[in-house]
Formats: sequence, C-alpha cells, structure tokens
Amino acid sequence: MKKRVCNWVVYGVISLVVFSSCSNDDDTSTCKVENPLEELSWLNDWVNTLTDDYEYIRTAKYLGNDVFYNVNCDPLVNYVSSTYNCEGDFIGFTAELRSEFTADSILWISENSKCSFE
Repeated sequence: MKKRVCNWVVYGVISLVVFSSCSNDDDTSTCKVENPLEELSWLNDWVNTLTDDYEYIRTAKYLGNDVFYNVNCDPLVNYVSSTYNCEGDFIGFTAELRSEFTADSILWISENSKCSFE
C-alpha cells in the first residue's frame, strides 16, 4: 500500500512540474497581437508615411521586449534609425541598441521595394 501511495505521489510531483513549466512564454505574437501592422494604430500610421521604396520596418526583441525600427537600404543615403516599443514610445537610436537585439526579422516592406536580401 505504501509503495502504491509513493508511486502516486511521485507521478503527481512529476505531473505538477511538467504542467507548471508550460506557459505562454513561447507566444509568437508581437506585442501580444496577431497582426501588429493592423492592430497597432501608431505602427500602421508609421507604415503609411513611408514613401521611399528603400525603407522598411523590422521587429526584434530588445531586453525581452518587442521593438520596431526602420531601415533604409539606399546606398546613397545616410539615415538615423529609431527604435520604438509596442506603445510607439521612442526607446533609442537603433545603432546604439542593435547589438542587444534578438529574434530580428522584417515586419513590413513595400511591394515595390528596391532592397535586395541575398
């Protein structure tokens, strides 16, 4: 009887550990929304102001938080990229922060983009 109770306790503890380690930390959404371009109005407004076919927007994780920044691939242009959080608040200049970015990817690029990603 004691062995049976002991087995149940061991199985219970193992189950508790396994199931408590499951969380939504693997959430692949950005800023807790499925489509940030549509659901974050400030981001949508920003995209709509981009008229240059050399500009695009990337998203990344910075210190564990989602961020957005702009890139200009025109080789003749010197530009300064700014980084913003999910609320659209300025975080800092991308050049100063980028070394700490992870999960970096293109979020938006014009259909007529002149940028090459070879």
